[in-house]
Amino acid sequence: MDKSISFLLGAGFSAPKGYPVGNSLSNLLLNCRDDFFGFSTDGRLCISRDGKKPDFGFKTSYDFEFDFCCDLIQYFNELKGYFDYEEFYDFFNQEAKVNTGVKELFNTKSYGDQKDFDQMIFSLKNIYTQLVSHYLVDGDGESWYDNEGHMGGSWWPGYTGILNYFKTLQKEYLINIHTLNHDLLFERLTISDWFKDDLTDGFEELGSPYYGDILINNRNYRCRLQHYTGKYASNIRLYKLHGSKNYGVYYRPQGSSLIPETYLKTRWGIGFTELLKEVNDGNGNLKYENCWVNYHADFLTGTTSKIERYQEPLLYKTLFEHMKNNLEEAERLVIIGYGGRDSEVNRMLLSHFDFRKKPSYIIDPYPGKNIKELKDQLGARLITKHLEDVSLDDFL
Repeated sequence: MDKSISFLLGAGFSAPKGYPVGNSLSNLLLNCRDDFFGFSTDGRLCISRDGKKPDFGFKTSYDFEFDFCCDLIQYFNELKGYFDYEEFYDFFNQEAKVNTGVKELFNTKSYGDQKDFDQMIFSLKNIYTQLVSHYLVDGDGESWYDNEGHMGGSWWPGYTGILNYFKTLQKEYLINIHTLNHDLLFERLTISDWFKDDLTDGFEELGSPYYGDILINNRNYRCRLQHYTGKYASNIRLYKLHGSKNYGVYYRPQGSSLIPETYLKTRWGIGFTELLKEVNDGNGNLKYENCWVNYHADFLTGTTSKIERYQEPLLYKTLFEHMKNNLEEAERLVIIGYGGRDSEVNRMLLSHFDFRKKPSYIIDPYPGKNIKELKDQLGARLITKHLEDVSLDDFL
């Protein structure tokens, strides 16, 4: 297809499904307690099948790191007078090591045998990323949709209007979806009458040498995993600019070092400590190399920290290059549920989309100050409707 339309989706796109956004996610983290989860000896956040707190017989070092993370969240909240989960990520990445109050907090409280302050700060990313991922669930407590049945018909509560708009566009346009969300809601649409199998995201399973282990009913299975190839074959293309809760890095051994090789997509039940690569041992036999350094998904957060990673060549730089090219070729731009707070994303929109000659639209029933400013800069039409109520007429 010669014609294309670019979409940018923010957290507001997932809100009708019950996902926590903005302040609600910050409040969940601010009030976080480990009453129903714990951290295993390999660093994974774990939940018991019966919903009770897992009992490993003792507190692991990761449990103590979680305690410190919770204390630091409270310290940050008192320091700022509010808690923002992205600003907190920047704080412990960029300021915590030199903040005297943080060091005093560490020295005056007991965190088991954890005595190395710098190491404790370093460990926070593993813990905090898993906490954010833990709370990224919809209103039904779901976050994986691979076992969902095919969604037939032309009605889906909260989304009917926008999905019917997508379906209309498919007939004439190449649709490029750029999302800042880490959840898997959009992928759920691949098993629906709206998208069917027409959605690609640059990951492929065919020919992949990467696997993950899964334990079901005390039986161990090895599943092939998709890896990023950068190929987009369908007319609906998904670019997860900030990563996803199912994206992880595979590191290959090189001497005494581990080198990031590619991004993989895990599946339900497969953690990030069970990533393997099938290789030839040099004698014509296959063996599996275990990537043992992962604890959590790789997605971007923070207000400034994430921007620093936009140039990483393994995935994010490629995704943003696609976005720039897509914006330049797009006949129109549609922004949904984006708060307008990412300065670099805003710059790309204004630099690569020809807003002086081409129409743009912002769908937001409750637009804030930042998105209103972006609307004025783009000269966009503001559609203050819920996604359920959007219709084709709004774009004419």
